Amino acid sequence: MKLKKYKILLFLLAAVLLLFFSNDFGLIDVEKTAIITAVAVDKDGDRYKVTAQIAVPEATDVNAENQRAQIYGTGGTVGAAIKNIGDTSGWFPQLAFCNLIILGNTLADTDLVKVLDYFSKTLRMQDSALTVMSEGNAADILKLSTPLDHISSFALQKILLKNAGLNRDIAHCDVKTFCLNYYSVSESSYMPYIKVVSQKRENSENENGGGGGDSQAQGGVKGTDIFNADTTAIFLKGRKVGLLSDKQTLAFNAISGNFSSTTVEVDDITPLTEENDNCLLTVLKSRSKTYLTFVGGDPVYNVELDLFVKVSDRNSAGADSEYLKNLPLPVNVKEKAESDIYGYIESLIEVSKSLGCDFLGVKKELYRRHYGKYSVYKDDILNSMRYSIKVNVHGEK
Repeated sequence: MKLKKYKILLFLLAAVLLLFFSNDFGLIDVEKTAIITAVAVDKDGDRYKVTAQIAVPEATDVNAENQRAQIYGTGGTVGAAIKNIGDTSGWFPQLAFCNLIILGNTLADTDLVKVLDYFSKTLRMQDSALTVMSEGNAADILKLSTPLDHISSFALQKILLKNAGLNRDIAHCDVKTFCLNYYSVSESSYMPYIKVVSQKRENSENENGGGGGDSQAQGGVKGTDIFNADTTAIFLKGRKVGLLSDKQTLAFNAISGNFSSTTVEVDDITPLTEENDNCLLTVLKSRSKTYLTFVGGDPVYNVELDLFVKVSDRNSAGADSEYLKNLPLPVNVKEKAESDIYGYIESLIEVSKSLGCDFLGVKKELYRRHYGKYSVYKDDILNSMRYSIKVNVHGEK
C-alpha cells in the first residue's frame, strides 16, 4: 500500500516538472509584462479610454526611485480598451497588482456598473481594488507627480487607506462594495471624490517649477500637487447624483462605525467665563447604531451615536492640568459638540431624502427587518420616513 502511494507521488511530481520545463503553465516573460498599479477610465465620445500606470523596475545604485509610465488604450468596452493597451504596447497588461481604479468625471452621467462590472467579474484583478471619482479627467491624476510619492497612485492610496491613529474622514469604497450596493434593493452607492490641490513651493530655487506634471517627473523633481479626498460622490443606479461635504462625510463615517482616532473640531463654543473658544476633540471610542422602526404606521429612521472623547487642543489659555488623562469633559464643550454632530447627521439624512439616493441603506433595512411592509414603502421610503437622532458625547471619565 505504501509502495503504491510513493508511485503516485512520484508520478505527480514528474508531471509537474514536465509541465514546468515545457512552459505549459503559460508563463509570461517578465520583460514583456506590464505591472499595472492603477487604471484611469475616461469617456471619449462613445468609447472608453483606459490609462494604465505601470511601475517600471529600473532602480539602481545611482537612481533609487522606480520610474513610472502611462499608456492608454481605447475601445467600445473597458475590456476592449485594456486589450488595446497590450496590442499597442507589446506588453501584457497584468492587473493582479492593481489596487486603484480612478473614474473620470466624464463618466458621471454613465451607469458605472458598465465600467466596474468588468473589474468585478474578471479573475485577473482583485475585487478589493479601491474605486474613486476624480473632479476632472482620471488620466490627469496619474500624470501628476506629488511630494508624497513619485508614483501618484501610491500617494493617493496613502490618503485613502490611512494607518491607525489618523482621521477616518474618507468614505473609501472598493469594487466589490460598489457593485453589491448597486445590485441591492437600495441601488445606491458612494466613493471618494478626488480633488487636486496645488501647493506653492517655498524653496526659491523651485519657485518657477509650476505644477506637478510629467516634465517634473522626468527631471527628477517632485511636484507640488496633493490630493483631497474628504468629499464623497453618491450614486443612484450607477449615476452620480450629488456630493457629500467633508462634514457630511465625517457624519457618514461616524454612523457607519469607522470613527475611532478621528479628531473633531468644535468651534465657537459658548463661553462660560471668557471669549468664544475653539476645541479639538479626539475620539477614543465610538458606538453607533442605525435601525428602522414604525411609529403610528409611519417609518422612522433612528440614529444613535455615542462618542468617548478627550480634549486634545484648545485656543484659550488654560492650566496644564486640563490635558491630563481622565478629566471630565467641560459642559459647554460637550453641548456644542453634540449640537454640531447632530447637525452633520441631520444634513446627511436630508441629502439622502432630497436626492432620493439611499446610500444609508434604509431600503435594505426595510427589506431585511420589515419585509411585510416592503411592498407598501419600497418606492417612497425616503420621502415618507421621519428620523430620530441621538448623539451623546462623553469625556474619558
